[in-house]
Amino acid sequence: MLLASKYSLPDCPEHTLQRPRLLGLLEQSQSDQLVLVTAPAGYGKTTLVASWAAEQRNPVAWYSIDSGDNEPGQFCRYLVESVHRATGNGVPETCRMLAAQQVPDPALIISQLLSELRHLPSELRIVLDDYHQIDNPEVHDAARFLLRHAPAGIGVVITSRSQPPLGLGNLRLQDRLLELGTDELALSVEETTQLLARRLPFTLGSDRVAQLHQLSEGWPPAIQMFALSVRNREEVDRYLGELEQGHGHILDYLAEEVLERLDPPLRKLLASTSILTRVNGTLAERLSGQEGGQQQLELAASRGLFLQALDSSRQWFRFHPVFARFLQRQLSERQQREQLHQIASDTWLELGQPLEALRHALAAEDRERVHNLIADQGEQFLREGQFRVLNDSLNWLGEDALKRYAPFTLLAARLARDSFDYARCNKLLAASESWLQREDPDQWESYEGAFAAMRAQVSVARGQILKAKEYAQEALDLLPPEQDNERIAAQLVIGETSFCLGELDQASRHMEAVEKITLARKDIPSAAWTLCQQSEIAFARGLLKKAAALHARAQRLVEEHHLTGLPISEFVCRLQGQLQWEACDLDGAAESARRGMQINRKVGERWLLPEYTLLLKVAVARGDKDEAIEWLERVDHLLTDERYHRDWIANADAARMRVWRALGNTEAIATWQEQAVPVADRPSNHFEQCHGRNHVRALIELHRWSDANRLLSRLLSVSETCGLFTDQLRNRVLAAHLAWLRERREQALKHIHTALGQLLESDLTASALQIGKPLIVILKAALEEKEKAEEKGGEQALDDARADKARELIKLAQQQPELGGGIRIELDETIVREILASDDLPDFLRHSPLTPREWQVLNAIHSGLSNERIARHFKVAPSTIKTHIRSLYQKLDVKDRQQAIALAEQLLRSVQDQP
Repeated sequence: MLLASKYSLPDCPEHTLQRPRLLGLLEQSQSDQLVLVTAPAGYGKTTLVASWAAEQRNPVAWYSIDSGDNEPGQFCRYLVESVHRATGNGVPETCRMLAAQQVPDPALIISQLLSELRHLPSELRIVLDDYHQIDNPEVHDAARFLLRHAPAGIGVVITSRSQPPLGLGNLRLQDRLLELGTDELALSVEETTQLLARRLPFTLGSDRVAQLHQLSEGWPPAIQMFALSVRNREEVDRYLGELEQGHGHILDYLAEEVLERLDPPLRKLLASTSILTRVNGTLAERLSGQEGGQQQLELAASRGLFLQALDSSRQWFRFHPVFARFLQRQLSERQQREQLHQIASDTWLELGQPLEALRHALAAEDRERVHNLIADQGEQFLREGQFRVLNDSLNWLGEDALKRYAPFTLLAARLARDSFDYARCNKLLAASESWLQREDPDQWESYEGAFAAMRAQVSVARGQILKAKEYAQEALDLLPPEQDNERIAAQLVIGETSFCLGELDQASRHMEAVEKITLARKDIPSAAWTLCQQSEIAFARGLLKKAAALHARAQRLVEEHHLTGLPISEFVCRLQGQLQWEACDLDGAAESARRGMQINRKVGERWLLPEYTLLLKVAVARGDKDEAIEWLERVDHLLTDERYHRDWIANADAARMRVWRALGNTEAIATWQEQAVPVADRPSNHFEQCHGRNHVRALIELHRWSDANRLLSRLLSVSETCGLFTDQLRNRVLAAHLAWLRERREQALKHIHTALGQLLESDLTASALQIGKPLIVILKAALEEKEKAEEKGGEQALDDARADKARELIKLAQQQPELGGGIRIELDETIVREILASDDLPDFLRHSPLTPREWQVLNAIHSGLSNERIARHFKVAPSTIKTHIRSLYQKLDVKDRQQAIALAEQLLRSVQDQP
């Protein structure tokens, strides 16, 4: 008796993800080709081919192979039956021959089958599903015979977890073989997004999708398990953590589908080598104690055991991370794991890979190995950005070991400094200095200058600029010429302090000098860092072309010296994102942020604050409310639990302020303003200026306009004194807005005239758009003033170049959507006249026009102010405002505040030329 399920096309599971990318490849395959679909368990091979087969007009013969088919007669019976039924009983003679033979001859049976198929009126595809179940050479011979002699119009499709031994070389040379492997079958980021959008009850952010995709490498079961397990946003991080450690259900799946089918020697080799990030024959033999390591690895890879070749010569392999974590669970004995890690550490050191050796020495808890590796290679690990493994190793050695050996103290202090943990950094330095001066004064004398250089770096990071300069100069006096790294660090601090003090010329010259020194010493990361600093200085001066050229030089250094995975490359990406943002290239800025995230994610999420901030700014600029709220929550979370440099905090706060303002969250703004650090007396650098503007924006939203004006005047004065051109422009635009709100029209126009002149001197764009839609009102008022002056033949305050720039900015501002779709424009006289001249003006407003005060009240209602706030603003009694509102509603023919706001939106859209 034959089982019908084995020769019937299987049903596709409900909610199957359609994969047009792969289905298109199958559709393009020729009928005389062999289509080979190979990948480990769970990649959807059967589902893909079944989905394709279900849509075919020509017949498809389906044969689901299992372990019972590993015998030539059984294989032939099911093969013939599947073809016979698919072709409408099209091979009766073959069926009779098969029934007559007690021991079927595969070659004879297949010859007769192919002979009958030559007369078939249509093409036919024969699917051999799960061919990896076959290991009988006679069955392989029968399959080879079928492939070799199949006539035109008869194609074969094979799905398998391993490469079938069917002599496929000739088919490749003849271009008669289409292969789909693990790389093709793995879900792409887009497919992962589609699957989760259909299965999850909430929208998952793009970076979390990317993180899931990275952990799973597109392996469908891991992603499907995520969709089944996670029911709300709060569970996302928990599941991702479980996936990183080894999710229980996935482990059960791999145990049933993979492990139970392996021979004990191969199982031992795979488990022993699963602790490695990559493996070759030498490592496999050392860790497993078996010979023929290279052959075993090639066998495992060919059998579809989640092992992927990393090079064309197939010398190096790596496990799929999910499978590696599964295999590591098989190493249950601690002593066994420690021994394997010690062997791995020694072998990696022989292979010239000290970082891998350190990872395994730490996992083996071998104190001597860890100490020696850090002593020899610690500086190199730091330059390569291997913060996590280095920090873990130093913490494991303990505080006592750190204070007794100055190089370890300095390494730990640098890690603490780079983590913004300045208190720990100073504590480490103080403890070591005290011990060394008492117990080992000779060692202290050798490292006193290095300690001063480190304290200089900590001081500048904490904003203690003068103190940092003193420490840096002391370090240069104490450090001998051979301590290159420390001398360069001290020189960089001196350049950075000049930048922070607003001494831009001096800072630029100093950074250029240090760049030459670092290039001469082939310290490429430091050279790239100096170029990035020079780019930031140029940006602060409004010299965007120069800033971009300096950034490009830094980027070339990083790429030419293969530093794309190091921290300096994240700085380069971040700087590029800043330049793209200023040029209003939102797609480019978002892409730069995501590249930076890829680099920094390996050292922890806390390092992603600049990237989260930039993506928040992009979401706001696009008017994407859901995306903006999600990034806002991420930024809030990081700022709550971590310490950061003021630069990062100021930029993050600026982005948060935009969202709070757009959403009318006055409470959040008030809370921030109460708790934020006060503005420096002399905000002489870009981040103190940004922090000051954050305070100004908060005070504006809280209607503390006098306080805002006093602070903004100070920001303007200092930015002009220090030559911070970009901050001058941003301050001018903000000052124009504040003056406009205070109904000081002439002052506002004076500020905007100056800002337009500055824009003509630079390539700054986004800086001018920072106040959003109110910019349209101010610029239109400036243009109207110019038109009036031209009509009277008087002196024009706005020349033609500034007027053209104003029109350009109006167009850009009109294109910027607001979060939630609203438009925030003050209804001043210029805008009112434009509304009244619009063809979209309702007839009832033509017959019953609003008074100037009623337009002002409508504007206040549209801005979200309560009746009490409106009364305080106009300095009248609340009853007077209520009288205006009743008259306003009657003229507008509306019933309530919401209808009034909706009508105001409609009128404003007409002057925006937006749909």
